Amino acid sequence: MGKRKVPAAALELALEAAGEVRRLEAEASRALHEEGDTAAHRARLTEKCLALEALPEETAGVLKGSDADGAAAFAAGLEDFARRAGMALSLESIFFMGALLYPEDYQDGDRNDLERFLDRFEAA
Repeated sequence: MGKRKVPAAALELALEAAGEVRRLEAEASRALHEEGDTAAHRARLTEKCLALEALPEETAGVLKGSDADGAAAFAAGLEDFARRAGMALSLESIFFMGALLYPEDYQDGDRNDLERFLDRFEAA
């Protein structure tokens, strides 16, 4: 089965967010492990979750009315990532915020769940 098509602008927004998530995670890790700054660690993980939570709204305008074969699945997937990010925020769980996007068998250098999800789509 080939990749599903979505509007290029929606895919680009999601790919940018995935890059932002990786950047925020790296900053959170540095803050905790190199600087011992737990407040900055929490702040970056919170930003990560807020970025994930915003994805459905940021892409909604581009996806609305799209006849691309993958638009509905793309929107539903982003909604699921946003829902889980919102749950992590509401629980105020640093562990949940950090583990969000990573399966139990994750190895350093692997793609996270968001990146693997986006790999299933291509620009229409």
